Amino acid sequence: MADVEQIIKTNPIPEVQDRNRCAVANIITNYIHGSRNRSVPVDPVAKFCENAQAVTRRFLKDNPNVYVVRSDKGNKTVLMESEDYKKKMLELLQDRTTYAPIPRDPTSRYERLNNNIVRRIRNLDIIDDRTAKQLTRYNAVCPRIYGQPKAHKPGLPLRPVVPNITAPSYNLSKFIGKIFQQSLVSTYNIKDSFSFCQFINNVTLPENYVLISLDVKSLFTSIPKSLAISSIISRWDEIRPNTGICLDLFLEIVEFCIDASYFKFDGQHYQQIFGTAMGNPLSPAIADWVMETLLDTVVRMLNIPLPFLRKFVDDLITAIPISELQHVLDTFNSYDVHIQFTYELEVDNKLPFLDMLLTRHSNQKVTTQWYQKPIASGRFLNFRSYHPLSQKLNMAKNFARRVYQLSTDLDDREKAKIIDAQLQLNDYPKPLRHRIANRMNEHVDEHQQQPQNLEYTYRRIPYITHLSNRIDRVLQRDYGSIRLAKYNVRSTRELFTMVKDPVPPEQQSNVVYIIPCSNCEATYVGMTTNRLKTRIYGHQTHYNTLEKLLEQGSDANDPQIVALGEKTALMNHSINKQHRFDLKKVKILDKNVNAHTLQFLEMGHIASNKNCVNKRTDTEGLHAIYAGIIYEIGNINKIRNRHDTQEHTHTTTQNSR
Repeated sequence: MADVEQIIKTNPIPEVQDRNRCAVANIITNYIHGSRNRSVPVDPVAKFCENAQAVTRRFLKDNPNVYVVRSDKGNKTVLMESEDYKKKMLELLQDRTTYAPIPRDPTSRYERLNNNIVRRIRNLDIIDDRTAKQLTRYNAVCPRIYGQPKAHKPGLPLRPVVPNITAPSYNLSKFIGKIFQQSLVSTYNIKDSFSFCQFINNVTLPENYVLISLDVKSLFTSIPKSLAISSIISRWDEIRPNTGICLDLFLEIVEFCIDASYFKFDGQHYQQIFGTAMGNPLSPAIADWVMETLLDTVVRMLNIPLPFLRKFVDDLITAIPISELQHVLDTFNSYDVHIQFTYELEVDNKLPFLDMLLTRHSNQKVTTQWYQKPIASGRFLNFRSYHPLSQKLNMAKNFARRVYQLSTDLDDREKAKIIDAQLQLNDYPKPLRHRIANRMNEHVDEHQQQPQNLEYTYRRIPYITHLSNRIDRVLQRDYGSIRLAKYNVRSTRELFTMVKDPVPPEQQSNVVYIIPCSNCEATYVGMTTNRLKTRIYGHQTHYNTLEKLLEQGSDANDPQIVALGEKTALMNHSINKQHRFDLKKVKILDKNVNAHTLQFLEMGHIASNKNCVNKRTDTEGLHAIYAGIIYEIGNINKIRNRHDTQEHTHTTTQNSR
């Protein structure tokens, strides 16, 4: 309802809003009643997913020493011993040339430095108030590092990933990264596989030249800060037209974003003292600029002409005389001692690159075919997965189009075999597989005929069988310019082990929370976009003020106490009933980064909770049409809570026995 309400409000006409609210509320109500009365058909896919989840959860509960994580490449799932995972992570973090332990959490300091920089560029009128607000952080949380197993390498080493989305400098890094992207006009970058396929199929190599690919070892963590700075200075004329920031200030911001790379693992805080962090939005942009400068320099240093040179992030491909292999490798590795390349030569005139296999023929022409690395699991969107059918069909068609367009080496029959085999691996029914494989030309035409520059706004709603598609059809009548992206409520992510250090509830922000009364069954529901501990500190401050006034002999009629009671319903209940809420038992009910959605969720939780002491004004923004659904949700939660209490009591009794 919160997701749909944000869509409905995009139309300014009240009549249109009410008409759609009524229609959506009617659909949801019928769905709830149908589910209860079992008149809504049971979806076999949903049932399959529920059973699979139950079996998996039971296994993980019985084997707490097993970690389930996603592999670095190949879309594989890896099971590891928990102690083995922790040992590998600690070995990785013992590299004192890259990581250094620090005694305390530096989030507050970096948050202050970030906001000072934002304030300076705002005072220079380089950004507007709205951008300044987006770049300013007050609720940052220390990033948590985790490792992704490299399943294709012996010993299962881990690739360190630091998701910086909660870091103080994340938005500022993203802002600077966009300036880099707008400024770079590369002669080497590959846009995608399709454009490279079209290019390479028109290339004829010189005689005695062979194909070779080069790859940088851990590019992001290998780039010295000094090299990044020198690349910016040398190419400043390309960056200057896209920003009003002067060079000195721009370099200061880049240095800050690189230096503010820190994280937490197993209770210990670390600073990354070399390279750029995997997960920092500025890292790919810096890597792109450094690689661009490196390639310009290396091409001038080589004593042989290269027929072509292309790169995709840190993967390079070119062609060289086989006799010049060592010279080429030495030249690339001489640019910087930290950035070292490995290479792969063609074997039997074939070389894999991206998702293609390049073949060099006797006439020195190059052709391609779709290719899947041996490390790949072959898994994509399974036909049994809990996704809309349209998403599965689009995925299958796009896969068929990919195989068809990238395989210039194969005839249609061979392409159809590849498509059929991959779709069968992902449980697609035989008739559907054949229809997709036999209509490859049509899928290519469909993609090419699609209008390219339509102005659509995309919004998200959860995918629920027999419900989401009906809501989508209703909203399309008045909201034709909006496209709904249905996100999955049953994700494998829920089953993967949480290997990152947990974020304590008090450090979380953008939450709806509930606090129980210590003296009765009453509860208070609130929301905050700041850290939860900041909001709880505010409640505690009110309590401290109340206690001080009572000690001074004031009563409930004192103007200061009356004013205190008007601040929140929590204080009003505490004063009138002489009760106290247990602030240590605060519980998070919901999270959402959208402030308007968060406000709707708060009102929904207040309305569905029968024991709330919140004021009537706290739910004034909740339309009356949702009252029936909220009532039903309240009953469902009541039954669920009673069941959880009985189950907890039963478990406690068994344990005591």
